[in-house]
Amino acid sequence: MRRIRNWILKLSIRQKLVFYSYLIITPILLLISILLLMHNYHSAVQSEEDRCIQNVQSISDGISVVQKNIMEMGTYICINDEVNKILTVDEPEELNRDARLWMNHAPMQIIQDMVAIDGQIKTVAIYPENGIIPYLSCVDRSSYIGDIEQVKQQEIYDLAVQEKGKFLWQRVWRRYQSDTYQFNQSDKIVMYREIYDLTRKNKLGYLVIGSSADIFDEICQNSLRDRQEAVVVMSEYGAELVRCGNIDDEIVSEMIVESSSEPMGKNLIQNTTWKNYNIYRCRDEETGTVVYKIARRVGWEDLSNTIIYAPLALLIGFLIGLYPVLLLVSDIVSKPLHTLSVAMENFKRGDFSQKVEVMTQDEVGEASACFNSMVDDIRELIDKNYILALKERESELDVLQAQMNPHFLYNTLDSLYWKATESGSDEIAEDILTLSQLFRLVLNRGDGIVTVRMEAELLDRYLHIQKMRFGKRLKYEISLDQAIMEEEIPKLILQPFVENAIVHGFEKVDGNYTLSIIGSRDDTHMTFQVIDTGAGMSAEQMEAIWDKADSRKYASQRIGRYAIKNVKERLELIYHDNYKLQINSRVGQGTTVVISIPCGLKEIRQHEYQVIDCG
Repeated sequence: MRRIRNWILKLSIRQKLVFYSYLIITPILLLISILLLMHNYHSAVQSEEDRCIQNVQSISDGISVVQKNIMEMGTYICINDEVNKILTVDEPEELNRDARLWMNHAPMQIIQDMVAIDGQIKTVAIYPENGIIPYLSCVDRSSYIGDIEQVKQQEIYDLAVQEKGKFLWQRVWRRYQSDTYQFNQSDKIVMYREIYDLTRKNKLGYLVIGSSADIFDEICQNSLRDRQEAVVVMSEYGAELVRCGNIDDEIVSEMIVESSSEPMGKNLIQNTTWKNYNIYRCRDEETGTVVYKIARRVGWEDLSNTIIYAPLALLIGFLIGLYPVLLLVSDIVSKPLHTLSVAMENFKRGDFSQKVEVMTQDEVGEASACFNSMVDDIRELIDKNYILALKERESELDVLQAQMNPHFLYNTLDSLYWKATESGSDEIAEDILTLSQLFRLVLNRGDGIVTVRMEAELLDRYLHIQKMRFGKRLKYEISLDQAIMEEEIPKLILQPFVENAIVHGFEKVDGNYTLSIIGSRDDTHMTFQVIDTGAGMSAEQMEAIWDKADSRKYASQRIGRYAIKNVKERLELIYHDNYKLQINSRVGQGTTVVISIPCGLKEIRQHEYQVIDCG
C-alpha cells in the first residue's frame, strides 16, 4: 500500500489527473455497463415472453377457426328437421328398406357439398339410436365401424352421452383399426357429439365428424422457432390432439400434468415455469381446447452476443477512446500550473516584474490572478491601498445617497400633505397623499413580485392622479375577482398598459374616455383585460410594437421604464411559454389588452429554484 502511495506521489500533475480520472470513471462506467446488461437481459426475457404469448394465442386462434368450421357443420346436422325426422321415426323397418334413405329423406347432398368445399373434413357418420341404418360417408377411403352397438362400447361415446350435446374432440391415428374406424387412411382430429331432443332427455343419435389432422399439425409446426420448443394441444377433457417439437415426450407429459393442476382462472393465457422451461397455456372458451407452448427459459448463454459482449465492448471502447481526451484535458489543466510554477520560481529569486497571463476562469486562473495581485501589492502597496480606500468611501456614499433619496421624497410629500390639510385644501391633500402612496408602491424595492391586491391599489392610485388631470372626461373601473386578490403576479405588468392607454389613446381623443380593468380566473389561469375607448391603433402601429429590430418604432411605445417589451420579456422569463399577451385594436374603436398567466406563482418560482439547485 505504501509503495502505491509513493508511486502516486511521484507522478506529475498530468499523470495524476489521468490516473484519478480513470479511477473515478471506470467504476461508474462499469456500473452503467452492469445496469445496461441487466436492462438488456430483462428486456430480452420480456420480449421472448411476449413473443411466446402472442405465438400461443395465434396457435389457439388458428385451431379454433378450424374447429368452429367443423362445429358449424355438426350443428347444422343436429338441428336439421329432415335429419331429426329420420332420428325420431318409430318404425325404422320401412325406411331401412330404402337403400338410399339418407339421400332421399335428408339433405345429405348439401352436407357432401359442404365437405367438398371445406376440404378438411374427411368423414361424417350419423348413428341413429332408433335402429335406422347409420349414415357413413368417407371421402379418403377410410371406413367407419358400422355397428352402433360396437360404437356404444367406446369410452368417448359414454362421455358424449354424459355431456348431453357438447362437442368432444379426439385424435385418431393412422392405422387399420381404432375405436372409431375399421380402417383409417390418415391421421384425423375427430369431433363427437350425442344428438338429443329439445328436452335433452331422449337420445336421438350419435354424430362423428373426422377432419384431417394435417392442418392442426401445420399450425403448430409453423409456430416452432427452434428445437428448444414444443407445442401440445389438448381437448377440454384431456385428450391429446397435437404434439410437435423435439423436447422429450416424458418431459412434456410431466410438465403438462403439473401445469394442468393449476387453475386457469379468469385469464385465458397463463405463464408458468417448470425447471428450465416456460409453459404458456391458452384456452379457447368456445371449444374448450387448451394449447400448451413449451419453451426453454432464456439464459445468459442464449443472449451472450447481444447482452454481454455488446456492453463490455462498449465499456472497453469507451475507456480506450477516453485516454486521448483525458490527456488533452490534463494538458489544459497542467499547462497553466506549469507556467505559474515557473513564474513563482522567478519571483522567489527576486524578479518582482513577473506576471502570469490568466487564461482560464477556474481555480488555476484564480491562483494566477492572486499571484499577479500579490506582485502588484508588493510593488504598489501604498498607492493601491489608498485607491481601494477611496473607492470604498465612494461606494458607501452611493449607497447612502440611494437610501436617502426615496426617503427625502416621501418626507417632502408628507410635509406638503400636512400643509395642505392645515390650510383646508383637502382635495389637494388627498391628491398629494395619493401621489405619495403611488411612489411608495412603485419605488418599493423587492424581488418584483406583488399580490393582485397591491397591483390593483397601485392602479387605483395612478388613475386617481390621472383623473386630477382629465377630470370628468376620464372614467375608469377596476373589477377584479376576489378569488385572485391574494395571488402573486410580477410587479407592474398592468400599469404600463394602463399608462399607454391614457398617453397614446386618450390624449389624442376629444370627449369622454372610459378605461376598464377586469380580472378573472379559471381552474389554472388568471386573465386580465385592459379595455379602453381611445383612439386605437392601425395594423402598422401594432406591428411596430412587436418589432424588435426597429428601435424608432418601438421607442414611441416606451412607457417610462416599463415598456411593452419589458413586460413581455419579464413574462417570458417567469412563465416561459405558459402565458398569453395579446393586443387587439382598431382605429377609432379603442384597444383591448389581454394578459393570461398561470396561478400559483410561488410554486412556480420554488420549482425553478429546485431545478437550479439540482442543476
